[in-house]
Amino acid sequence: MFVREKVNEGVTLEMFLGSINAHAMRAFIEGSSMTLRCNGLPNQDFKDFVVWLRDVKQEWPCEGWVAKYLRELGGDHEAAIKKFLDFVAEFVATRKR
Repeated sequence: MFVREKVNEGVTLEMFLGSINAHAMRAFIEGSSMTLRCNGLPNQDFKDFVVWLRDVKQEWPCEGWVAKYLRELGGDHEAAIKKFLDFVAEFVATRKR
């Protein structure tokens, strides 16, 4: 949510990823999750998000979200990242209800 909020405020994705690249975003997410796990801080919210994205939205395909969104969006990395972040926001909103 932090990245999405900052991007919506006008901060470029390059500030977080080095370049606008959906594969880099996936690596950023995986790295953040691994850091939490290695420090004994399980990220249950992320696990719940993956289950929601897979089971409710049917947007966690075997090929991965990056490949699917890039294919659907004609290779537009920024659009793929924003689509993923929009799902994050939708998930967070459902949890607040």
